[in-house]
Amino acid sequence: MPKAQNPAPLPEPGTQNPEPITLPISVSPNPELGTQNPELISVSAPGSIMIAGEHAVLQGHHALVGAVDQRVSVTLAPRHDRTIAIHSALGKREMPCDAIDASRPFQFLGAILKKQQPYFTTGFDLTITADFPADIGLGSSSAVTVAAQAALKTWVSGTFPDRKALMQDAVAIIREVQGLGSGSDVAAAVWGGILLYKPTPEVVARYETLPPMTLIYAGYKTPTPEVVEIVEERRQNSVDLYASLYTRINAATLRAAERLDAGDWPAFGRALNTGQLLMHELGVSDEALTEIVSTLQGMHTIYGAKISGSGLGDCVLGIGTPDSVDWPYRTIPATFSSQGVTLEESPI
Repeated sequence: MPKAQNPAPLPEPGTQNPEPITLPISVSPNPELGTQNPELISVSAPGSIMIAGEHAVLQGHHALVGAVDQRVSVTLAPRHDRTIAIHSALGKREMPCDAIDASRPFQFLGAILKKQQPYFTTGFDLTITADFPADIGLGSSSAVTVAAQAALKTWVSGTFPDRKALMQDAVAIIREVQGLGSGSDVAAAVWGGILLYKPTPEVVARYETLPPMTLIYAGYKTPTPEVVEIVEERRQNSVDLYASLYTRINAATLRAAERLDAGDWPAFGRALNTGQLLMHELGVSDEALTEIVSTLQGMHTIYGAKISGSGLGDCVLGIGTPDSVDWPYRTIPATFSSQGVTLEESPI
């Protein structure tokens, strides 16, 4: 397979995407916070996948994370009463503006609503739709959090929020609800593309020339907090060993970022193969994931493969286009995408 073209120049380390957000519709600013825009507001944000640096990023190291073309949309429609109504595939919920219910399955939305509650002068409907089911991951919680936060901020202020502030606010929500979280999925949902990320939160670099990808779902997913807890228990019993392991994971992540920057997909794939060995050493690549990885790595059309995410289920990422194979695992129709959170055209 031919080598891809070199990526566009990257922002300087430590800077955010230098391109300003371009809104597809004009939203007139309101002079006072709390004077809501009466129009329908629809915001979408991409799902995401972890490429490298899982678990190590929670210890302050780098991660590579990529936005995908599977998106979550949040549409806000103002009401003439004081009721907030949520509509999604997870269920429906109605509540008064002054009594926010933040229980499952709407704990992320609930946390956002509680923070914005002082600015609500009317109720509204929030309708959430997604291009993918929540059970396959793809950073759905982060995508919903980013899209909902952006929609509500736009409604109460009349202007679309600054991306850096939006990322910081959404990361704070994820950490408040989950008790942990690197924020990498949030960053991908906000900025799009592939990001070299640190959990300060900070986007170190953003890549817009994107490799071909294959995503295979194992058929089950262990919740990320559970996997993180398992790994953390092991780390506490072998602190020095895990410190060394996380350092090696970080080195592999930075090597992958360098090869991505060069557009050298074979070397990028080899760096991911190294990352997979480290995930196996970490104990999060179980039998099914290892089978999928090994099968993909054996294909001449795949440059490299590794688990994507915390492990013990969920997805395997392959770089390239796979051969046809008869197996019980599902291919997720997703590609990397440079589009981050977006204010959509309001329907007429």
